[in-house]
Amino acid sequence: MSAGEVEYVREDLTGRRYGRLTVCREIKQAEKSRRHYWLCRCDCGKEKTVEESHLKTGHTKSCGCYRKELPSSRRIDLTGRQFGRLKVLEEADNSNRTGEYWKCVCSCGRLIEASKESLCAGKTKSCGCLQAETRKKNMKKAIHFVGGTCLERIANQKNTANNTSGYRGVYQRENSRWRAAIGFQGKVYNLGTFVNLEDAVAARKKAEEELYEPFLREHGVKAVQKGGI
Repeated sequence: MSAGEVEYVREDLTGRRYGRLTVCREIKQAEKSRRHYWLCRCDCGKEKTVEESHLKTGHTKSCGCYRKELPSSRRIDLTGRQFGRLKVLEEADNSNRTGEYWKCVCSCGRLIEASKESLCAGKTKSCGCLQAETRKKNMKKAIHFVGGTCLERIANQKNTANNTSGYRGVYQRENSRWRAAIGFQGKVYNLGTFVNLEDAVAARKKAEEELYEPFLREHGVKAVQKGGI
């Protein structure tokens, strides 16, 4: 140590009492660790590793037994309560964490531990299966776009009555001729102008077979067949 430097001597807490805890010995940590931990023995006989700062500030005063002995007016017993799909079985071991945790069984059979705050606030309603099912349902309901094309829309090949022909992609022009067109992957393709409606419908059908059907097969989607008008 060079002149002028002050040597820092760490305080030995061995034998000291903090609440119900008696410090037994220091727990060795990595050299670069700034936190220091001590092995303590509680008056109830249970041992617990506690961070030094938690001892000195009074944050930790027991192995967790003190909290369990608090009057019922300060603690809420959640045993038997139902929160969504979760039924509370008993209080969990809270000795090594902050907060109050409870053991719960989900309706699917899985056991989890959840905090009182998350249960009472409605943030935790299942073991995770509810979120998974919700995501799956939302995916089924979602409109799927691939390459600028809506799979659901092109799969629905039922005839429509919201245009001049009653057929999707076929409409009548001012000169009484029929135009056929088809949209695919962000582009609109003009299929031609026809004197007869049947020819325009046939052109549209051929384009659907060449563009839509291979695209739907590639993505595992079945087309909903057309009906009459």
